[in-house]
Formats: sequence, structure tokens, C-alpha cells
Amino acid sequence: MRLRFLPRLFFAAAVFALPHLSIAQTIAKPLPLHAPLQDKDFYLLSALQSDPGVRSVLATDKTLSQISEERQRFLAQSPQICKGNAACTLKALLWTDEEIRVVSFALAQIYRDNAAIQDLVNKNLRPSGTYVLYENQSSEQLLVNAWEVCASGLNDIISVYGQGVAPRYPQIDSISFDVNSADFQQHVTDLTTQISSEPAAAQLFFEPSLKAALQLLALNHRDEAGRLEPMETGVNEVAVKAIPSIQWDKFAYSVIVVPGAGPSDPNTALSEAGRRRTTLAAEAYHAGKAPFILVSGGYVHPSQTRFAEAIEMKKALLKDFNVPEAAIIVDPHARHTTTNMRDAAREIYRYNMPMNKPALVISDAAQVGYIAGQSFADRCLKEMGYLPYQIVSRPSDTSLVFLPKIESLQQDPLDPLDP
Repeated sequence: MRLRFLPRLFFAAAVFALPHLSIAQTIAKPLPLHAPLQDKDFYLLSALQSDPGVRSVLATDKTLSQISEERQRFLAQSPQICKGNAACTLKALLWTDEEIRVVSFALAQIYRDNAAIQDLVNKNLRPSGTYVLYENQSSEQLLVNAWEVCASGLNDIISVYGQGVAPRYPQIDSISFDVNSADFQQHVTDLTTQISSEPAAAQLFFEPSLKAALQLLALNHRDEAGRLEPMETGVNEVAVKAIPSIQWDKFAYSVIVVPGAGPSDPNTALSEAGRRRTTLAAEAYHAGKAPFILVSGGYVHPSQTRFAEAIEMKKALLKDFNVPEAAIIVDPHARHTTTNMRDAAREIYRYNMPMNKPALVISDAAQVGYIAGQSFADRCLKEMGYLPYQIVSRPSDTSLVFLPKIESLQQDPLDPLDP
């Protein structure tokens, strides 16, 4: 069974109406990404690591130190116990329900007693939007839920990319190795030996598992979430610079969203379905429907393809449809229709486009019908826990009008290739 732990909404009976910085009160801007893959999967852990005052408090906490020492001891013993079996060896880096619970109580106590971590939650985590689903909870509870989300994500990455457990979408997201091969077993042995050789006192309680998770993603060439980041200074720089000058009331929609369609052939850059969708979007753009086209689709089909759907659609818009680069925004990370919608909402917010102005989805009739249907809404709720959109209308078989929802900012390390 896949290891997935849902946040327990810690202290759910004690949700205090404390004053805090609301997402709506902050300036919409891209997250600062110093280590894109880690920051996008585990924003909380990056924040804990980078704040010297918080790091010092966590490193000296008795409960957290004790759990770190105990886990490090088990990790050091695992090579002898497991005799080179990768799945067995990596068990020491997985977080048990009880360990997660112990850390939750420790973090709650630290929050109550320490101004540095209070500032980190209220001046960093809340305004970041990365844990927006807990926006209405107390800051103590937000911190605990963010930790539990991260712990779930660490377990998920280690179990999928270290132990070979099947992910939600095995055809595109699975491990790149035979877990029983001698080569992979040696990779895991080397990884765990290196991590276990570092003294527990020199690491924060989560760092051994974090290092393992990130190294396993790298070993499997699963860095998709970090590719082309930071986009606002790269692939989206020209368009982002154009956004402040837009007179939004001149357009019916803020942006035209085009979900990608991956080819099955590894040597085909843009599928026929993708080109047809791009054609329709270009027609709508030239008709003045919106000032931007947002093309969405990552390195998805076939598995570990070298082509990103969004990048290839952007190339086509530039070369074949006379759309200027200043009008093209890319999302080269989405792997599903659900995350096409979610990532579009994120970019609308992060790039300071109007969240209260409708956006237009353009695709083929089959996909538009699917997005408009209840089964798609159910899938979003099942996989993400919320709807990233509010449907306004369906002007045609190939278009759909929606409003983006702020819940889309929630970070999801259970989908580590596009969290």
C-alpha cells in the first residue's frame, strides 16, 4: 500500500480566531526559489532551514533531538539488518504515524514559546500562500499541518522513488530503476551510508529524510518540478514585464488557457491535438479576447520525454501564429488536466493578474466537456482536496469561462513532479 498520511488538522477543536496576515492582504508575487525542487515541494522545510534563529531553536529542542538521535541510530543499523536490500534500508528514513505525531506536539509547543518561529509562520508561511488551505486556522495549527503535509511528501517520494511503490499515475511517474538490481541497491546503500555518517546533532530532525528524498528524485532524473525555474526571470520574463501595462477593462478575459496534449512518440515535439488547441487559442488571441495566452503542460508523455508541452506550444505560437513573446505565458510543469487548471490559477495570482476577472480555457470539445463535467470536479476534490476553478459559462464546444481560486496555491508534495 502506498504510504500517504493526511494532515490530522491538529488541535482541530481549538481553532483560534487569531489576527494574521491574509493571503488577500499580501502582494501577489512569485515565490523566491533558492533551491527550486526543494522549495516547491517542501516550502516549510526550506524556511526552517534558512532562518538562523528558528534553526537554533529546533536544533536544541529536547524532544526533536531525541527523535533525531533515535532515527539516526536505526538508519546506521539498517545496512547490517537489511543486508543491502534497498526497500528495507530506506524504511529507517520513513516517518511513522507516531513519529509525525511527536514532532507535531513538539512544534506546537515551540510555537507557543518562541517568537522567532511565530514570526516565521506569520510573516513567511502565511503570506507565501503555500499552505493556503489552512489560512483560517490558528498559526500554531497551520505550522503543524504544514509539517504533516511535508512528512507525507517525504514518505511518498522515498516509497515511490526508493522502494518502487506504484504512484498514482504509474505510466508517467514511476521509478526509473529495477529496485532489485545490484546497481540500484548499491546507489541506495551509498546514499544511506552517507546520510547516516552525519551526526544527528548536526542535522535538523527532518534533514536526513529530506536529503534522501531529494537525492532519490535526482537519481531517478525526476527534477521536472524544478526545471525552468525561476520562470519569471526566464521563460516568462518578457510576458511578466508586460503585465503591469495591461488595461484589463479592454479585454473580456484575463488570459486564454491552453492545456497541452502529449504525443506518444518520444521523437514528436508537439502532438496534432496540441497543435489544434494552439490554433484555436491563437485565433482567440488575435480576435482580442485576452492579452495573454497561457500554455500549460510539462514533460509528461511519453514518460521522461525531453519535450515540455507548454514550451513546444509556445514555439508554435511564435513561429506559426504570429503571437508575440510578450503575450505568451508558459506553465511547463502541469502533468494532468487537474493541474493545468490549478497551475493556471497559480500563475494568474503569482504574476499579479486580476483574480476576479474571468479566464478562458480553449481546447478540443472532448477536453472542454470533461472539464465542465462533474467527474472532473470529483477528480480535483479527490486528488487535490479542492476545486482550483469556478466555472462561469461555456460559450462554445471548445471554450470554457472560469474564475481562478486562491486554494490553488496550496503546495502538494504528494505530487512531487509538480507540487
